[in-house]
Amino acid sequence: MNLISFNPVENQNSCLESDILSVFKPDQEKKGEIQEGMSPKEIAEIVSDHLITIVRNQFEIAKREFQAKSND
Repeated sequence: MNLISFNPVENQNSCLESDILSVFKPDQEKKGEIQEGMSPKEIAEIVSDHLITIVRNQFEIAKREFQAKSND
């Protein structure tokens, strides 16, 4: 059984090995969809990116509404 800790110091040793040449790739290959056989890290990155996009859009909407109210 694997234990998961939310303490980032304890999770530093649990990184997955990646392709050393990926540093030199101009575009990071990111998949936008969760597919069968993906690692938990890949799934977490997709979910995180999606949530960040949603929150960023909400902030932009709130910013526009605030600016519209302050202009009145």
